[in-house]
Amino acid sequence: MRKVNIPILTLLISTTIGIVLYDYLKTPAITVWVCSLLLSLTGLLLNTYSSKKIIGSALFMCCTSGLFITIGYLSRTYTDDTLSQTHYTHINTEGSQTLLVKINRELKPTLYQHKYLVDLKAIDSTITTGKLLLNIYKDSATILPKTGEWWYARTALLPLPHPKNPYQFDYGAYLNKQEIYRQVSVLPQEMLRDSKETYDVGVWASRFRESVKRSLHLQSFTPRQLAVIEALVLGQRQGIDKEMSSQYAAAGMMHILAVSGLHVGVILLILRFLFGFIKWRQLQWVKSLLIISLIWSFAIITGLSPSVLRAATMFSFLEVGELLGGKRKSQDAVLASAIFLLLLDPLLIYQVGFQLSYLAVIAILWVQPWLASFWSPEVFILRKLRDVVSVTIAAQLGVMPLSLFYFHQFPGLFIISNVLIIPFLGLILGGGLLVCFLSVTDLLPEFIAQTYGGIIDVMNNYIAWVAEQEGFVARHISVSATLMIFVYMFMITTLLLCMKYSKRRLMFASLATIILTGFIVLENNLPASQHLAILNRSASTTLTQLQKKQLTVFNNDTLYLTHTDSRVKAYQDALKIDTVVQKSHGNYFRFKRKEILIVDSLSIYNLEEANPDFVILTHSPKVNMNRLIERYPNCTIVADGSNYHSYVSRWKATCTKQKIPFHSTYEKGAFIID
Repeated sequence: MRKVNIPILTLLISTTIGIVLYDYLKTPAITVWVCSLLLSLTGLLLNTYSSKKIIGSALFMCCTSGLFITIGYLSRTYTDDTLSQTHYTHINTEGSQTLLVKINRELKPTLYQHKYLVDLKAIDSTITTGKLLLNIYKDSATILPKTGEWWYARTALLPLPHPKNPYQFDYGAYLNKQEIYRQVSVLPQEMLRDSKETYDVGVWASRFRESVKRSLHLQSFTPRQLAVIEALVLGQRQGIDKEMSSQYAAAGMMHILAVSGLHVGVILLILRFLFGFIKWRQLQWVKSLLIISLIWSFAIITGLSPSVLRAATMFSFLEVGELLGGKRKSQDAVLASAIFLLLLDPLLIYQVGFQLSYLAVIAILWVQPWLASFWSPEVFILRKLRDVVSVTIAAQLGVMPLSLFYFHQFPGLFIISNVLIIPFLGLILGGGLLVCFLSVTDLLPEFIAQTYGGIIDVMNNYIAWVAEQEGFVARHISVSATLMIFVYMFMITTLLLCMKYSKRRLMFASLATIILTGFIVLENNLPASQHLAILNRSASTTLTQLQKKQLTVFNNDTLYLTHTDSRVKAYQDALKIDTVVQKSHGNYFRFKRKEILIVDSLSIYNLEEANPDFVILTHSPKVNMNRLIERYPNCTIVADGSNYHSYVSRWKATCTKQKIPFHSTYEKGAFIID
């Protein structure tokens, strides 16, 4: 393991702290500027006049860390779109208005909508700024917008979606971290193209990628082959269905389908091999310049997506670092590239891809040499096998706690998957680039297309086989943010101790082990929350009852299966659920001394001696709401997702008039009884 450059690592951590603090402090920029100036002067004086070298160095490092905290804070301040007075959050956006937007990037579509990230340019002829999520309902005759085009839309700015059921992924919060605070949903006929159009490198890259996709679709590739080729080479994952995505995730190979650090790293290795004949010292700068230029050419071909931009920047720094100081400077270059990217776009710190990419690369640079030192075979193939295994393990160690925090599963056969695919990824990726080039120039022979398609099929089938080994995939692993930090502390201190024994390292490793063990025991012994939830589900009425480590799911639909319900999976991922039990529900029952009446399509609610605290309306019962309220004047009325919208609106109006609590899962999400 190479020695960590503590000063650069400290600056990276300080910059990150400054960016995160912005969301909590909202201190005026002038105050931060004054602090930054004072810290700079203090650090300069300490460095110049300090008589005690050790104390002076420590104080100087503290001042420098504080300075980079303020720099991180200021970088976030000056990239915050909402501070502009023209941002749409400062304007009255109620009701339908005429919006002028520029198409920035196409996102993965849903079953019913095409999705785009757009820049707002005007509202009713008033210059306006900000990012929006644009949803266009699918229509076979629709002419879809292209990147760089400007379009008018007559619609209203709507709130972002929020989770309708407990523990589900909060897509709205995710968009907020990208400075997207509203969405618009329009029919194709509600849009009109403007004559204005933006042309830049990103637009050109997107158009080029679309032309490559069109040419590939004219070849004899099957839909599954096309989906992988587009994801692998062009960074387009729109064709990846849920089944294929689940298979690659279960096999620990999801990074294959996202053009990012792995792909750019493979391109870097290929280019270094191709330009390996340049041995002259005076030409090393030319060699590095060629490599960096071709890396960015690949980034442009793949559409300059955020993940590719990050990877291209990181590996450009890596190439320069190796040129300046060989392997010893590689790790410094990676850390420096992270600081550089965060200063340009502070919001990167919240993107999962950024976090995973840098943790994986840092782990490879620092841990892989130590792992490889355990075995030094003389046979070339065995050495390469050792390198692949050590790189895979190092990368997995780097990202494992973070992956468990976000994705709640661990692929036990990740080594088998990577060992048989990563060594050939260079050939697969290089072959894909060649196929795309020949296809777009109409020079692709049929036998090459069939051969490459067959290779993709072999890879898909192998991944599917690995994913079928369910016993090796650990699912529903709940890791909190605090536990994740303690796991990283334990891993780092333990690795340091294994690499070089010392009493100091033993003390830190022991302390980290005690903290981690104590926190796990504390988490497991906390009183488990107990509640009953009426979920938002359109197909049928579903209730969940959580007691200790058991989740009981109530549903009367004979075709309903708990293991296929994403709402149940969200519970399992978040709460380490040991047991899931499925039962039918009656129309009247109790929970924690609360009485609950379910009124279904039969509309039976007038029960003798019944005094429910909650009345749940399901499957659009034809009830007279005034009579229901007169019968149960002290109840709370809940309408779940199985009702007609028109019925829910009418019930809500009546309850509001009668001053009766009313909850619609359509609007507010699941109703929880504690």
